[in-house]
Amino acid sequence: MNRFFTLLKMNIKLLLRNKGFLFFLIITPVVSVIVLGLKTESAAGYKEENIRTKIHELKDSNEKAIYAGGSMASVYIIKVYDASKTELSEYMLNELVSSGMFCVCRMDASGMTEKEVLAQAEADAYNDRAGVLLYLKKDFNKAITEGDIKNAFVTYEVSKDGRTEFFKDAFSSSLNQVYSLFKTGMGEEETLRILETIKNGLPVKETKVINAGEKAVLNKEQGAAKERVGYAFAIITLGFLFCGVCVAYTIIEEQENRVYTRMMLSGLGSLEYIAAKFVMAITISALQTGVLGICLFVTGNPGFGINIFSFLLVIFLLGLVFSVISLCTGIIAGNVMSANYTVFAIWSVSAMLAGLYFPLDSTSEVLKAASFLMPQKWFMEAAEILLAGGNGAYSMLLCVTAAYLIIVISFSSIGLKIRHQDN
Repeated sequence: MNRFFTLLKMNIKLLLRNKGFLFFLIITPVVSVIVLGLKTESAAGYKEENIRTKIHELKDSNEKAIYAGGSMASVYIIKVYDASKTELSEYMLNELVSSGMFCVCRMDASGMTEKEVLAQAEADAYNDRAGVLLYLKKDFNKAITEGDIKNAFVTYEVSKDGRTEFFKDAFSSSLNQVYSLFKTGMGEEETLRILETIKNGLPVKETKVINAGEKAVLNKEQGAAKERVGYAFAIITLGFLFCGVCVAYTIIEEQENRVYTRMMLSGLGSLEYIAAKFVMAITISALQTGVLGICLFVTGNPGFGINIFSFLLVIFLLGLVFSVISLCTGIIAGNVMSANYTVFAIWSVSAMLAGLYFPLDSTSEVLKAASFLMPQKWFMEAAEILLAGGNGAYSMLLCVTAAYLIIVISFSSIGLKIRHQDN
């Protein structure tokens, strides 16, 4: 046991004298905290569910509805020429928006004649992208109150999309509901008040607790936080890998200088030797996590949506996995230069496949399956659960960490024995 602690103490001293180790130990946690503190807009804000949350106002006839739909080709756009501009037309369009199925873009057509609107619709059918063009006439309110619904509006179908039928059903249902109240003799103001009361009186959906293995649904702010966490993971993972290479460098030197052989002859077992290196990996992970924690406290704990202690636990386990991976890489590579190239390749490829830089939702099934082989993917899943306030993230992380450590340490032991036999 004394030999074990002597070896451990010697390795720690060698690491603290290594300028490269100190650079990655300090710089990567600092940069990670800076990234976490950035106030950025999430790409999730441009997903379909966030596009379809309000009426998009078009400035004039030259502005295209397709720009409001963003780059999401699957968004079903309804372009509205609103000549009515009343509370009732506002209510009807908001009903379409609240259905969550459509992106509603409105152009003010109060100063246009019906002939001009028709000409504009014909031009937009070729020069813009929309599933339906909807013209709300100037007498929209009067036509609805009198039950003359067919003359209240005009629809131009410019797409054979099956969702057009959903639009027709949703719009007709809202119109019939309004007309049924008007038939009782109520005025427009009273009708709208009752409709709002009915809508607001609907039971609130029960909040679902997200557990491990379930897909969390994040809002715009949580989506932006998840992206920042992904970038932070990518940066600090690089630090863990290269700090681990510094430990691997000591193994390589001990093999080249026959120090490992002399240790074995002195009575130090190979199990004790591997255990000492494993403790070094734990030490590296703890040191970098500690530096990250200090930075978070000094900067006032940037609000990225995860409890700071939970986040530090995630970082520690992530660091433990990658520190051990770099150790294994150093042992198998056999020299520092090859180890550096290999860990850099591991870092860049694993970060990309894990979806740290961009989501993999629209990629092939092969890439999605490959992403689950990357440790960062599981830690991002855990971070997503923590952002959503769910349960089960810790047990999942412990199981994933244990699985990766068992695999990597097994390969390390085999690699070390093979190299020892070759020497």
